Amino acid sequence: MSDTERKNPGDEDVPGTKQTGENICPTCNGSGSIGQKPCPDCGGSGRITVIIGDA
Repeated sequence: MSDTERKNPGDEDVPGTKQTGENICPTCNGSGSIGQKPCPDCGGSGRITVIIGDA
């Protein structure tokens, strides 16, 4: 599974899925880390995948 196909805990769906887009991670406010550790919700990217439309 490539990085673009991996779903992090904060993602609403797998990145690249129809009707999804990127948003700033609300847990780390886009920094990608909590203290000295990678953010558990975005996996350290600072971004999460959200659903932006009705299927």
